Amino acid sequence: GAGQILQEGLNMNKKTLIIAVALVAQVVAIGWLIWRYERVVSQGVEVRFACQAYDPYDPLRGRYLRTRVSEDCTNMAFQVCETNRYEFRNKLFARLESNGTNGLWRVAEVAAHPRAEGLWVRPKGSSVEYRIGWSERGKDEKWENFSKRRERSGWKAVVTFPDQLFVNEKLAPEAEKVLRKATGKSAVAVYRVYKGEIVITDIEVEGKSVAEVAGAEARHPETAKREKAK
Repeated sequence: GAGQILQEGLNMNKKTLIIAVALVAQVVAIGWLIWRYERVVSQGVEVRFACQAYDPYDPLRGRYLRTRVSEDCTNMAFQVCETNRYEFRNKLFARLESNGTNGLWRVAEVAAHPRAEGLWVRPKGSSVEYRIGWSERGKDEKWENFSKRRERSGWKAVVTFPDQLFVNEKLAPEAEKVLRKATGKSAVAVYRVYKGEIVITDIEVEGKSVAEVAGAEARHPETAKREKAK
């Protein structure tokens, strides 16, 4: 009857409204993330870290270059023991400072709360580990002896920074090739820091943007090979 038709119409309008609200919320959320990113990029301090490793393109994540920056720090402004070490996971702040030699930066201090002085950031990830890792066990060393040696080594904080850099769709495959060929010493992840936030803005190989190098190799592959051979 007419009542049923009216009820179905109301239900349809309700579903449409819910979908519309969800779409608007997504647009607002994306816009907010973009605005925050651009604010950090435009107003932030540039810091650089050597890339320790890099991963191939993941088709499920989109056109991103992936790198890994992990820094150890033994200067911790808090007390650690075996029973509380896990309480600090992903809850630490890192103070960054230039190492003053090659343009790279380092983690100078780690704390549960940032102080007013210094350049502090909330890293992507953080944890507290023994200074000696499991891979450092001697070939014939007994587990009991190694465990005791590991416990005596003391503690260190391990912090990681953002690792995904969006690149142009057309340049992404060539950029990945360039990044894979780079060693840890010649590849540098470039970040911007502003009010505790840190974002990745570029990956450089031998002082040049990966995207720029990839673009040059894609346009003039033979010329790029000759330049590298010099």
